[in-house]
Amino acid sequence: MEWHSKFSGPNTSPGFLLWQATQSWQRKVGKALAEFDLTHVQFVLLTSCKYMIAHGETVTQKKLASFSQTNIMMVSEVVRTLEKKGFIERSKNPQDKREVLLSLTEIGGEKVTAALPIVEKIDQAFFAAAMKKENFLSGLQELLKHE
Repeated sequence: MEWHSKFSGPNTSPGFLLWQATQSWQRKVGKALAEFDLTHVQFVLLTSCKYMIAHGETVTQKKLASFSQTNIMMVSEVVRTLEKKGFIERSKNPQDKREVLLSLTEIGGEKVTAALPIVEKIDQAFFAAAMKKENFLSGLQELLKHE
């Protein structure tokens, strides 16, 4: 069987390397978040919601999806799960009855407060070598501009 690729192998393919790094990082974060009864995606959306509220934003599922750059349908499903767990509350917007507002419950806020430092510690350890490279963060930011 012949092999044709622009790259000499998997270790020179940026997409494959990013995939592997992402999988490794997500495994570490997922393992740490299990003790908080959160998946990685639940943590990201819950933390994003808390961040947005702390910065004076009214949070809707649409705004949360945009902020976290995730699919609105996935956000809807995850928010439903977070609501069942008692971490998020949904309510109708008094100014626009079609719009659903999101807020954290006390326990949801406590989950973020407890889990965030642990996830940040994992991030610091996992990305330490790459952060020494001058353009690592700006390179990631540049990738997100072209979506």
